[in-house]
Amino acid sequence: MKHTNMKQQNLFENIEPHKLHRENDPQTSREAAYTMNISKARAFVLNLIEEAGNKGTTTREMTRKFPEKSDSSITSRPNELEKLNLIFYKGDKRDGSRVIRHIKYKESISNETN
Repeated sequence: MKHTNMKQQNLFENIEPHKLHRENDPQTSREAAYTMNISKARAFVLNLIEEAGNKGTTTREMTRKFPEKSDSSITSRPNELEKLNLIFYKGDKRDGSRVIRHIKYKESISNETN
């Protein structure tokens, strides 16, 4: 099953590598920022989150589902996606990890709690 939606992948094109690491990150992180296909990794994780539907998913669930992917290629993406306002956290946890949901479910979850 392919998890990269080309429309979503286009959202992440042309990201400058220097924006993918912090100033105080180790040299290995800086090097990775210049070699990683970040748009593909973000699109992959965003698709997993979207496929999880209203119940959401966690980084632990995603890394268990795809053990062939490095943990950091999955666990680093939600923070980036949240900054892009593509995902959100309601505040609930599952198995000790925060549950991540696609932004399109935000209003339906807000309506459930009201």
